[in-house]
Amino acid sequence: MQLPLPAAPDYSQALRYLGVPEGDAASRALLERCAAPLWQAASPRGTARAVPTGQLPAELTAGRDIRLHLGDSPQTLLFAATLGPGVDALLRRLAATDVAAAAAADALASALVEQVCDEYETLLRQEWQQNGLYLTGRFSPGYGDYPLAAQPVLCRLLDTHRAIGLSTAPSCMLTPCKSVTALLGIGDTPRRGHRAGCATCALRTTCAYRKRGTFCDAEPTV
Repeated sequence: MQLPLPAAPDYSQALRYLGVPEGDAASRALLERCAAPLWQAASPRGTARAVPTGQLPAELTAGRDIRLHLGDSPQTLLFAATLGPGVDALLRRLAATDVAAAAAADALASALVEQVCDEYETLLRQEWQQNGLYLTGRFSPGYGDYPLAAQPVLCRLLDTHRAIGLSTAPSCMLTPCKSVTALLGIGDTPRRGHRAGCATCALRTTCAYRKRGTFCDAEPTV
């Protein structure tokens, strides 16, 4: 399904992705310059499907963190969203012509895909609550000890290539790159997911936040 673009960019999150202070006026101005072309290039789409948790392929429950996150949820919601190929094309053009703008647009696109996912998740949460069911937050491959190898399986089960134009590369990375896959637990009582820590994170050796002595501070999975 086609998803709406947020009303405004999340400049604060984009500045965090750039690793610069909130009050950095030059970086903020660069982000503002990149916002309009990015919004024009983006075409957000999402797809989701519920399956019985007990029927999930082994690849989708590999790792302690995802099993803790789903807990006793009898159903699991498979989730995927993308900003579309236009954003990838924009980032490639900027990388060839304006390195600073390319970095700013990349950070802004990373913030944008999270905004899109947040709004899509809110919509799904409201739909399920109308039927007396509750969702955990989303938990994505690559987070904690949940392997990226789960992404091709998740995409296959959702048929994301046909549904929203999302595929996986041999490296298990997503194409278009500004995309997200995730699992959410579903149950008839309010769900609390599991929040993974740095110790088991698949990105712990390359994480820019850890290099700066801070944390990603992802939203609590509730």
